[in-house]
Amino acid sequence: MRAFATVCSFVVAVAAHGQLRDDPNRFVSTSVLPGLRWAKLDRNAAKVGIANGLAREHGAQARILWIDGTANIERVSTEEKVRALMEKVARTGFNAVVYDVKPIVGRTMYPSQLTGQMTSWRGQTMPAGYDPVALIVRYAKANRLAVYLSMNAFSEGHSFAKRAENDPSQGLGDPGYGYHHPDQQSIAMVSRPVLAGPAWSDRIALQSTLDPPGLESARGKQGEPQAGIYTKVPTAIKEPCSCLVLDAQGRTTGSMEGLPTSIPAGSLLVVGLGESGEALLRALPGDLVRVVAQVRLVPVGESQDQIPLMMNPYHPLVQARALAFVKEVMTRYDADGFVYDDRLRFANITADFSPQARSAFEAWVGKGVRWPEDVYAPTYSLRLTQGTRPGPLYDAWLAFRAKTMADWVHRVGRTVKQTRPGSQFAVYAGSNYGDYANFGTNYGSNLNTAGYPFLTGPYREQGFASELDFLMTGCYYRYGTIFEAMEVGLKPGFTVEAAGLVSNRVVRDQTWIYASIMLSLMWDNPENLETVLQAACATTQGVMVFDLSHQMDRFWPTFERAFRKPAVPPHNVPGLTASLRARRKTMDAAGEKDPPFPIFEGMAGAGF
Repeated sequence: MRAFATVCSFVVAVAAHGQLRDDPNRFVSTSVLPGLRWAKLDRNAAKVGIANGLAREHGAQARILWIDGTANIERVSTEEKVRALMEKVARTGFNAVVYDVKPIVGRTMYPSQLTGQMTSWRGQTMPAGYDPVALIVRYAKANRLAVYLSMNAFSEGHSFAKRAENDPSQGLGDPGYGYHHPDQQSIAMVSRPVLAGPAWSDRIALQSTLDPPGLESARGKQGEPQAGIYTKVPTAIKEPCSCLVLDAQGRTTGSMEGLPTSIPAGSLLVVGLGESGEALLRALPGDLVRVVAQVRLVPVGESQDQIPLMMNPYHPLVQARALAFVKEVMTRYDADGFVYDDRLRFANITADFSPQARSAFEAWVGKGVRWPEDVYAPTYSLRLTQGTRPGPLYDAWLAFRAKTMADWVHRVGRTVKQTRPGSQFAVYAGSNYGDYANFGTNYGSNLNTAGYPFLTGPYREQGFASELDFLMTGCYYRYGTIFEAMEVGLKPGFTVEAAGLVSNRVVRDQTWIYASIMLSLMWDNPENLETVLQAACATTQGVMVFDLSHQMDRFWPTFERAFRKPAVPPHNVPGLTASLRARRKTMDAAGEKDPPFPIFEGMAGAGF
């Protein structure tokens, strides 16, 4: 019993400073949720910073259930269902719910003055004019659950609904406001590979694949001639064609009508149909042939490569619409706060290149900019691998985009608290912090000293963690602990433990951080939920569970055991957030240094 008590005291007595101990065995059986089986966790890493220790000192732990709007329509489609659900959530031990009131399609779950109401989605329905938000708020509060309303900041359309626009049987409805207002969509830089060389004044359009399928599958695309690059002689091309043979450096070593029987090892074959084939024959031996990028700036709806349709955050109408939604829900409902979901970002590295973005960027850097070359240029290799050539203002542009989102966070946070005094503002984001330079969001501390190459001084300054009452990061992995991942040969970074550690470190005690988990990842191995929950609550100050629709009935008993000892979220303990930040400020003033940042490679897009 003495040994047991010693380990327990180690688990709960987390140091309130950032010193790491050198210990020969860093993995130790740990339990911050006594109702669940213990998990082997890194005994030292979760001690870094103040937040974990301070939350446990006060017995505080966030236990948040996320309720997706579209996926849960029928679960909240009557008052009786809402009442029973909130009672179940509270009885299980959760202490907060987040309800998604404006999904990525841009319509709302409640009757809005600003857009149409979503009353059906893929066969699920609820009555028109019915307001589940009002009922969720009422019954959440009746059961002493904190309740937060979530929206997608800059998404106003759903690509699945767009594809099904002319097929009512799919039940997706209007694809979204953004498709009806292309002038307000984010502007993306899109590129495609084209062939360039001294023999051609006009560049030759290329397929984006090297080997099968043959060129016939792409002939006539957009009404343009086609050519393709191959590593071997294709057998599927039956039409008349012409070819170039290139060496590994891209120099022409031969040309011919028709296909050769073979090409030298390491060579590439360029095959062209019609006019493209005729053009290829103009190349001379020794000509250097290159694959270059043909660039266009277009609304994202014209080249959408993700589900949400992202809007232009610099456009005044987009900003006005987004703020109007915030004011509408925070005026209408007695919610505890407002949450921005992951679409608080740009579409990806390719956006935004709108005229409004250019004007704002030039004002920020104080000079005219070659647009977009001074930011970056897409590149292609002979083997059609796409790359990026950073321009002289590339890092400035990364910082500028992060500043755009930081300024928006400040503006919305102020709006939330002015509209409903005493309410809170939070954000959900993916846990792989290194992804977010490409998406223009820095949710870390503005004093974060992690060793990411993009974390320049100007970029670091845009960290907005201190603007938030709490932050949830999507630690969406099948395995809870680094120890488990090592046992099965996975990367240690692909775990809830590693993701939680990184999230906690980048926030650097400027707000509370809650590791978020995805229940669908546990369907094949439900017992993993126990170590996933232990890892989430050991490395951060609580857990957010996504989502009610993910076969939650299978998991209620596990959560009941995990949460059998009541707790309140740290962000709802009076004065605790101020104490957290004050202690960090004192540490910094005393010159105490953070230990080295943990190097974990997370999964790209984890939690998006």
